[in-house]
Amino acid sequence: MSQAQATEKEKLEPETLRAKLEHWLRDVNEPDRVYTKNKKIEVVFLLEAVNAILPRTEGVEDITLFKIPGTEYEVPAILPEKLQAVSRRDMLSYLRSYRDKQNKENKELRTYLKKLSVVYKGSEGKGKEKKEILVGFKKAKDELWNCYIQPPSGEETDVGMDGFCPACALFGTVLDSSKIEGVGNISVGVKSRVEFDPAIAISDRKVSVIGLTHNKVSDGVSWTGQSLFTEQHVLPGTVFVGKVTLEDVTEPELKAFLAVLSAIDRLGGRESVFGGVRVHLVGVRGGSYETVSALELAKALVAEYGEELPNVGTVAEKLKETLKGKGFIVNVNQENFRKIVDDSNTWNDLWRSTLIYDKQVLERVLQLKGEEKYEEAEEWKKQ
Repeated sequence: MSQAQATEKEKLEPETLRAKLEHWLRDVNEPDRVYTKNKKIEVVFLLEAVNAILPRTEGVEDITLFKIPGTEYEVPAILPEKLQAVSRRDMLSYLRSYRDKQNKENKELRTYLKKLSVVYKGSEGKGKEKKEILVGFKKAKDELWNCYIQPPSGEETDVGMDGFCPACALFGTVLDSSKIEGVGNISVGVKSRVEFDPAIAISDRKVSVIGLTHNKVSDGVSWTGQSLFTEQHVLPGTVFVGKVTLEDVTEPELKAFLAVLSAIDRLGGRESVFGGVRVHLVGVRGGSYETVSALELAKALVAEYGEELPNVGTVAEKLKETLKGKGFIVNVNQENFRKIVDDSNTWNDLWRSTLIYDKQVLERVLQLKGEEKYEEAEEWKKQ
C-alpha cells in the first residue's frame, strides 16, 4: 500500500490523535521539553468568508492584497499576526469558560504555580543562616485568573499577559521580574510555538473584492447619521488557503489548538458588524521539516479558480488530492475537534501539560541567574 493510499484511509479524531502523530509529539513529562527537537505538526486549512470581511492592516479603505508570483492575479490575504491574535484570543476565552465551570480543580492546578521552586542563598557571613527564597509566578496568586491581550502602552507590549497560562506557553510571552517572584532583574523570551503562514485567497480581486458605501450609525440611537463612507470588503464565499506549523507540542496542546482553530468564526476589522468566517481543516502532517506553504498551495489553486468564487467543498477535495501525496492525513473529523472546546478534560489536560513546561522554563531562568542550588517546593511535590 502506498503512503498516499494509507493516509487516505486514516481518520483523525481527538481520541486517535496520539496514535496517528505520536512520533511527532513531545511527551508531557519529557524532562527537556523547553528545548526544540524539530518535531513539527503542519495543519492546512481553508478559511471561508461567510459574510463580508476586512482583512486590512493599515488604512480605512485598504485591504491586504498579494500578487501571486508568475500570474496576473492579485488576491486578498490575511496576515499571520491576525490569525495568531484571533487564535490566542479565542483560546483565552475557552480557558476562562473552563475556569468558571471548574473553579475548584482549576484553582488547585494554579496553586502549584505560586511556589514552584525553593532557592537557597549561601551564608552571607558569621552568624547568618542561609536564606530560603520561594520562586513562582506572581499573577498565579490571583484566584480570579485572567490572562488577556492588551494594546501596547508606552514601551510595554505584553502588559496583560500573565506569562504562565497555556496561551502564554504556546503563543509566547516575555518573563521578567513583573511576572516571576524571586528572580530579580532578568528578562527571558518564550518563543511562540505556533507559526502561521499568511492565508491567501484563490480568487482574483476583480471577483472577490468590492467597495461598499455605508451610513454612519450613531451609538445608542436607532437612526443613521448624514455621513457616508466607503470601505473595501472581501466578498462572502471567498476562500483562503491557510497553513500553520506547531513546533514541539504535546498531545494536549495540539488537541486544544485544533479545537480552537476549528471553532474560529470571526476575523478582521469591524468584527462586530462583518468578519464572519468558517474554518475547514483539510490536512494534518507530522514531520521534522515543513513540506508545503500556503503560497504554493494557493498558486496551484488560483490557476483553476482565479476567475470565480468556487464552492469551498470543491476546493477542499482538490486540495486533499495534493496533500495525500505529501503524507498528510486528510480525513479530519473537524466537528469532533470543534466540540471539545466545551470539554473540561481538554483544558484539564492542557493546564497540566503547561504546568510541567512552566516549571522547566523557570528552572532555566534560575540557571541563567547562576543559582547553584534549588529544589522543588512542597506544593509542586504534591503533583
